[in-house]
Amino acid sequence: MKTLRPIFLAAAAIVLLAGSGCANASLDLAAESDPNRVVTGTVNYRSEQPLPPDAEIVVRVIDTASVEQTRTAANRDLPVATRPQSPLPPTVLGEQTIKSPGEAPVPFRVEFTASDALLLHGLNIDVRISAGGRVRFRTVNAHVVTLSSVGTGHEVWVAAVGR
Repeated sequence: MKTLRPIFLAAAAIVLLAGSGCANASLDLAAESDPNRVVTGTVNYRSEQPLPPDAEIVVRVIDTASVEQTRTAANRDLPVATRPQSPLPPTVLGEQTIKSPGEAPVPFRVEFTASDALLLHGLNIDVRISAGGRVRFRTVNAHVVTLSSVGTGHEVWVAAVGR
């Protein structure tokens, strides 16, 4: 019985050491890819009438993570009376303005800088179509760009803004 105890302890030590070695072997040591990125795609909208000649489309790649983190921290730490009332603006990483876009779908190409870590949590594509000094269409649902989807074409739909 006494000879089994050292054998059991030795086997347990081997299992623990082998397990910790496997955990270290799975570390991702790949180099960071180039932070200069390009996102492409099309802007789509439904309208019975064509856009007026003075229309313009603004496509932006934005990071809303810092806004959400600040809002979450403020809601947790501050009393109700002192919570911020106005939303914080997102960080704009890249933007393209398309004047007189014509018929949908309208192609876009936005250059921006983002690390792999930033793309791992996701960025948003925000689109606004303005005419006559007023926003007529905008993105309603978040359109997320991640590390795995940044190189693919994106189809972004916008909805009419209520009057």
